[in-house]
Amino acid sequence: MPESFFHQGHYVNLELTQRTFGQWNWVYTLDTHGRFENQGAAFGTRELAMADALENAKARIERLGH
Repeated sequence: MPESFFHQGHYVNLELTQRTFGQWNWVYTLDTHGRFENQGAAFGTRELAMADALENAKARIERLGH
């Protein structure tokens, strides 16, 4: 189920997927800046994947500097 939110004026559309039981990954789009996905190991819970995705998206927005 996709989820979306705004952070500092940027639109983030986040999707969490379970590849196999207990193996969660994330992918999100950020405005028109592209599509980003988890490059590390999968997460053991949906909540952990969500927390990592939110942290990643917010850090990327901070680096954009707008």
